[in-house]
Amino acid sequence: MMKELLNWLLQQKGSLRTYVEFQDRALALRADEPERAALLRLLADLAGRFADAYDGQPLSAEIATRALDRLTELLQRAGRESAADLASQIALLNEIGASELA
Repeated sequence: MMKELLNWLLQQKGSLRTYVEFQDRALALRADEPERAALLRLLADLAGRFADAYDGQPLSAEIATRALDRLTELLQRAGRESAADLASQIALLNEIGASELA
């Protein structure tokens, strides 16, 4: 399921709607992957904060591209870290928790 979320994200252009929909998809995915609930919540919150920050404001192509690249990179790492040791998984959760896309 995480791979499907990543594949969907890779097809997006990075408009604000991308981040709102990503948030919805990540939150919905928690029911299917409860072992990744914390990760999905943090990623959803990250995308939601970005969407809220630019709601009703202009979003430059540069900022949109940078944010989409960062969110994609975090999601890719999350897929790889699922097989990693516990310390690496916690480090990634902490990094996501402290991150902003803007």
